[in-house]
Amino acid sequence: MRELLLKSDDLFVISRPGDEIGLSFDADHLPPLPRGWTRTFLLYADGFSKEMDINSASPDQISPLPFHGMSRYPYEWPEQYPLTEKRRRYLEEYNTRVVTSPIPRIEVTTVGR
Repeated sequence: MRELLLKSDDLFVISRPGDEIGLSFDADHLPPLPRGWTRTFLLYADGFSKEMDINSASPDQISPLPFHGMSRYPYEWPEQYPLTEKRRRYLEEYNTRVVTSPIPRIEVTTVGR
């Protein structure tokens, strides 16, 4: 996955609850801090998050895939994920996991009076 995290593009790491990405770096070359000080590191990320709430429209599906130039999400036809050859290879190489336990739908019933 490392190569998917090196730059901002439309090739995303698709994860699910419980997945983890570890980040580490060598801070030994940073200047020393005054006594009693601590450092705080902030991670600036560029990505999209899809809610896995069972009350949302499609919590158990990753499609349609988001992309930076989309006008809204979910986008509607004729707008579509820009499927270049590079993006096709990305889908074939990285988006291979199949999750077979769908989130149950909430059934709504109405009672007439």
